[in-house]
Amino acid sequence: MDLRNLLLRVALGAFCSILSLLICLIPIPRKLADLQRSSFDLIFLTVFALSRIFLFFFAFFLLHQKPHGDLVAFYLPEAHKVLHGLVPYRDFQSSYAPLNPYLDALLLRIHNSPLSIVVFQIACDIASIPFWIGFLRRFLAENTLRRSALLYLVQPLLLWGTAIDGKNHACISLLLAITLFALARKEIVSGIAYSLSIVVVKILPLMFLPTLFLGSRKRLKWALSALSLTLLVYLGFVLYGADVTVPLRFEGSLATSGDLPYFWAYLSGHSIPGIVSGAVTLLGVGVAVVFLSWAQIRVPSGPGRSRILSDGILLLLITLLLLSKKSDPIYLTMCLFPLCAFTSMQMETGRRWMAYPYAMLTFLGLPISSFFFWPLRHADGVRLHEMLLGGSRNAWLMAIAQPLLLASYAVFIVRICQELLHLSHSARPHSRLSADPAEQALGNS
Repeated sequence: MDLRNLLLRVALGAFCSILSLLICLIPIPRKLADLQRSSFDLIFLTVFALSRIFLFFFAFFLLHQKPHGDLVAFYLPEAHKVLHGLVPYRDFQSSYAPLNPYLDALLLRIHNSPLSIVVFQIACDIASIPFWIGFLRRFLAENTLRRSALLYLVQPLLLWGTAIDGKNHACISLLLAITLFALARKEIVSGIAYSLSIVVVKILPLMFLPTLFLGSRKRLKWALSALSLTLLVYLGFVLYGADVTVPLRFEGSLATSGDLPYFWAYLSGHSIPGIVSGAVTLLGVGVAVVFLSWAQIRVPSGPGRSRILSDGILLLLITLLLLSKKSDPIYLTMCLFPLCAFTSMQMETGRRWMAYPYAMLTFLGLPISSFFFWPLRHADGVRLHEMLLGGSRNAWLMAIAQPLLLASYAVFIVRICQELLHLSHSARPHSRLSADPAEQALGNS
């Protein structure tokens, strides 16, 4: 089963990376470009939904795929524990948000099968589409948006991660899309959606807080709506005797491949102390936050404001994936539409070479974590170094794939920073008039 899953992931990643290159490098077909907005949106949403539903039935009912991964290792056991009256962080460890086991338990109550969780994540994935398109349309040309949508459609991290693995990042993607879509005028809706991602799924979106705060128009109103529910839920668990720092400590004790600490360990044969790795990660993400804050202050209004939000959350996430010792490309699924949008914008501005790091990320993103769990069986960087010296073929394959993945991350970080610098220098810092038609329409409604 492990071998079959790995081979299928490699095949799907290779096939989708080729499709992604074609989508990037070939002009948008005339028939697609000439569609009315409403027609395109309806057709795309229908194809997107049907592709996920087809893959779900093909995998679980034709290939008889068994639920695996986090679904059976974490989601189901934690849901069963709360169904038996146990409290997260107090009675059992969890790396997820406090209400996540209760959400999964509710889904099991509706239908007692792990597939009910997968179906819910597919529904979240489909429901996010109108919000992502609505937000990205505020600063993307229509053909650029449509190219982005096509890249999103064939992204294997989404196809496998949601429709087969049932990863809860699809739920974060939906809530983050609502947060960004409503940020222009509906601050309360935006803030509540953001807080739900932190209390219902996982604490990872917390790193977007400064960027979203500065991106809102009525910052105090947004902050109150975002923090009230979050504090209420976490304080409630504290009153029940739960240690709400458990997710941070639990995640901090884990290490995976696909990041610079792992790369250094298998090159040198020496692991980086956890406290040093954590400090470097905090420093890197902190620098990214400060840089984004400066860019947002320089561009207070107009389409550039929305674009900085889109590029900004992507920059923060990729920086974390590059530096953190616990990293997995599947985390990109919460911000994949902005990644596809950024790649499409590069095609329109003459940087067509950016199609290749995107294709590399598309190819490696899905199988590389699977390769780490099997056949390497969680080998840390030092162990991989020993395996390399011993001539292990699997170790050499990982040693080749790792720098390619990290180089893809680095290329996107550099290009995003360059684009943000360009936006900041070309902005008129003292102008408070919005040139964003979508935001003006929201304001007039």
